[in-house]
Amino acid sequence: MRSPMKPKLSICIPVYNFSAFLGETLDSILPQVKEGVEVLVFDGGSTDSTPELMGAFQATWSNLRYHRAEARGGIDADMAKTVELALGDYVWLFSGDDLMRRGALEKALGMLSGGYDVILCKHTNCTLGMKPLNKHPVFSEDHAFVADLGNRAERLEYFRKATTTEAFFSFMGGIVVRKGKWIESGEIIKFRGSCWGHVARLFKVSQNGLTVRFVPEIWLDKRGENDSFLERGVVNRYRIAIEGYHELTKEYFGEKSEEAFHVRRALRNELKFVGFLWAKEQAKEHPEREDRHLLDQLVDLLYRDRGFASFAGRFTYHAMPVWLYRVLRVPYRRLRLLLGQRLKAC
Repeated sequence: MRSPMKPKLSICIPVYNFSAFLGETLDSILPQVKEGVEVLVFDGGSTDSTPELMGAFQATWSNLRYHRAEARGGIDADMAKTVELALGDYVWLFSGDDLMRRGALEKALGMLSGGYDVILCKHTNCTLGMKPLNKHPVFSEDHAFVADLGNRAERLEYFRKATTTEAFFSFMGGIVVRKGKWIESGEIIKFRGSCWGHVARLFKVSQNGLTVRFVPEIWLDKRGENDSFLERGVVNRYRIAIEGYHELTKEYFGEKSEEAFHVRRALRNELKFVGFLWAKEQAKEHPEREDRHLLDQLVDLLYRDRGFASFAGRFTYHAMPVWLYRVLRVPYRRLRLLLGQRLKAC
């Protein structure tokens, strides 16, 4: 009997209690699947109806595999286990609540022959109901390019062009990775449970060379208002991003490196300054949930760089009382709304 062909690409979907969204995600992927592609769902011990949902899907789709853990391992462990179980030469790390755009899988498969270690695409940000809000920026230059992050000159140019941390692999749904490179790094114990275990792997292996192909095309729609990392509050969510990337850059590039500076700059682009003022207000209203002392430390860490912009950010955050932020918040929102309406009219 002829053995089945080894897949070229595995679409790896680690999930935990995502049955409300997973069906829609699979509906966006499975009709695009062709020979040489498998879809693998790893269930980190869900307590919802995920097993029943997957049973129904497997009855229809033969190229869909499902594995279920008895206990929740966390996103880092579950993602690593999903890739370990994957049979493909490449893995597309996909979120269980996002949607793949029509034609995206064919485009991804067409890129694999280039032999890149990582393929990085773009996405839209959407509401919980998947209403598109905006196109998420990745680099300041929106054209295709290839960079070897093992080459310092190319790496620095890559980091300088980064607009958000998606350039540094923060969003797993936007990256396709050569499985051999993933395995080469091994698990980084230090970053287990940080939510950035996959980034640590790629940063580590980049020291021996990592070719990244940026594709300035939207291949998926990202569902918003469904951030499980917010379960323990907004300050903790900021901590995950700021402390996590601080430790990553310190470990692999040096705390005072140019790479670390550009990662902080990208974080400042993402975590808007007004969000820290709002978090400051939340810490005042809900001190049992939001840690004001930790928030102060995170702001100082993120705005630590020299220059007027960083100084102004630190100073304004610490100097502005919550009552003044509340006074300014309403006209600020009205101004944004007015500007948005005028831009639409142009």
